[in-house]
Amino acid sequence: MTEKTQQEKGFFSIVHAEAKSEEPEETEETVQEDPEDPKIALDEACGNTTACAPLKHHLEECNSRVEAGETDEACTEELLHFLHCVNNCVAPKLFEQLK
Repeated sequence: MTEKTQQEKGFFSIVHAEAKSEEPEETEETVQEDPEDPKIALDEACGNTTACAPLKHHLEECNSRVEAGETDEACTEELLHFLHCVNNCVAPKLFEQLK
């Protein structure tokens, strides 16, 4: 390659064009499935606890009002209160599973 051609292409295009792939080719033996996320199940379970159920009910009522067009509120406060409750319930259980 001439010096002028290298300058025209730029450094990064040359390096990436000439770099060899260091990743092994995936075969049927090396393909692994991602593990299931335990947080999803914990979120669902904690959302139905006695501590979070009233907050979930308020959120659902607010969503119903918004969908019916009865109000122009966004239900942000209800959502944040519900998620705060769920996260407080999930956190200790999730970290126990991850240890």
